[in-house]
Amino acid sequence: MNKLAGKFKGISSLEAKEKMKAGKTVFLDVRSPDECKQIRLADYENIAYIPLGQLRNRLAELSRNDEIVAFCKISLRGYEEEGILEGVGFQNVKVLEGDIVSWPFACDKNK
Repeated sequence: MNKLAGKFKGISSLEAKEKMKAGKTVFLDVRSPDECKQIRLADYENIAYIPLGQLRNRLAELSRNDEIVAFCKISLRGYEEEGILEGVGFQNVKVLEGDIVSWPFACDKNK
């Protein structure tokens, strides 16, 4: 419903991969440190790791001029992150649809 209402600004994994190739987009991982240790997006350097609970206190680590693609495990926290950032003036924020559990490209995994 949020997507249909224009509140959820999603980006497909194919679009996200193209943005990775261009190298200008910041991918913001809002999962916990333990979740990040289990699986991470591979082959991209411009990933910021800020757990959702710390985001409001760490906004200075992000630039309002950057395009930001938020992701988590299944989109819930990514969507929350989008709302937080837009609420404080970020204008180019999207959420990775399906997030890391449906990422069809290479991931770094630890077991």
